[in-house]
Amino acid sequence: MIYYISDEDVKKYLDIKECINELRDAFTSYGNKKSYANARDRIYGDNFILNTMPAYYEKYNIAGLKTYISGKNGVRFVVIIFDVSDPEKLFIIDANTLGQIRTGALTAMVTSLLINKKTINYTLIGSGFQAETQLKAMASIYDLNNVYMYSKNYEHALNFSKKFDFNIKASRDLSVLKDSDVITSVTNSKTPIFDYSMLPEKYHINLVGSNIIGRREANNDVLDNSDIVISENLDQSMKEASEIIDMKNKNKIVELKDFIINVNKYKVNKSVFKSMGIGLEDIAAGYIVLKNMKVI
Repeated sequence: MIYYISDEDVKKYLDIKECINELRDAFTSYGNKKSYANARDRIYGDNFILNTMPAYYEKYNIAGLKTYISGKNGVRFVVIIFDVSDPEKLFIIDANTLGQIRTGALTAMVTSLLINKKTINYTLIGSGFQAETQLKAMASIYDLNNVYMYSKNYEHALNFSKKFDFNIKASRDLSVLKDSDVITSVTNSKTPIFDYSMLPEKYHINLVGSNIIGRREANNDVLDNSDIVISENLDQSMKEASEIIDMKNKNKIVELKDFIINVNKYKVNKSVFKSMGIGLEDIAAGYIVLKNMKVI
């Protein structure tokens, strides 16, 4: 039997805090070699790119992939999940909102492993589609003392700041970084938005905005001067993440699956997480939807 799950279903049944907890379990399982994920594969056509991201999640005995096609006619995301114990059950989930929620949940989960404070100052760079769930996810695990919103277009930052009940301060420049415990950049910038000189003595940075070679949000010196750089999949990062490809010392790169099972090994003041997206995140988030809908 084939089940189709709409974007509206995802909005209704995928809770961001529940997603944070599930992603923690998924990467712990991955680190313990019980679950698996491959790097993104791309097929390039004349006018389109077909992307596939397969994974297996042992906790629920599910396997599947996120796949999406993008090109001049638009983009469409879906997650396909098989119940391994009953392959006749096939779930196809619209994944536009799912990807937005799981991306916010993922950066919040990783941040929680590195920043132990209850209250933080938070800067969000970029006011587009992904920014809202970045903020909501961070607010679900931290008390946000100061929230700064920066966009290259100040009016966009101002409009974003009016959408929420949080006390969000739209900023005309990035001097606010010096007052930030956590910084998330979620833009499509092709050139660096900030450099190391603009940062405080201690920080955690989430770089979320691109999985396409040639784009970069942070200057080279940010990653080179950080204590640790976390990647979901190093092979994928070496193909798609300009910031990681250009690092001088790649020995400081740690895959998230290895970091999460050895958190106490790392005592750092300056950390960067470069998020690219892997299929394990999507099938874990998709399972939450299916479970809450009571179809699996």
